[in-house]
Amino acid sequence: MKNSKLLVVVDESRATTKALRYVARIAAGGPHFRVCLAHSFLSPPRQLVEFRGTEKGRLKAFESRWISADTKTEQRALARANAVLRRGGLAPGAIEAHYCYLIDGSRATKEILRLARTRKCDTVVIGKKSLSWLRELIDGDPAEELVRQGKGFTIWVIE
Repeated sequence: MKNSKLLVVVDESRATTKALRYVARIAAGGPHFRVCLAHSFLSPPRQLVEFRGTEKGRLKAFESRWISADTKTEQRALARANAVLRRGGLAPGAIEAHYCYLIDGSRATKEILRLARTRKCDTVVIGKKSLSWLRELIDGDPAEELVRQGKGFTIWVIE
């Protein structure tokens, strides 16, 4: 049997937990599966994106606090993801974690696919969150974008 490497996009949503449980059921079935976790950082706050040059000192302090809070969120999400996969039967050596800065939209999709290529993953797994039609229209849907742009990959969208 061919070795399979799955890239699972991780955040703190219920959709991610559902996707991780599904992956654990599939991957625990044999030693040929490896799972790569990619944590999706929070989008930067508006204050970091839109700032005036005169506020540089305050901006740097705000950025430092935001990065610290996001790192804690990231560590919790990855620890939880690792625990779900381990409880599902995956060996610790079959799980690896990577950090990537994912902002909603096509940049996130490109970064996910770049990471999947770099880590030699053949399957990308993402939990699909329920979005209102208006929010989906404005922000787009990362799962749908992955399906559209993921040529050459198997894409699992877990609802």
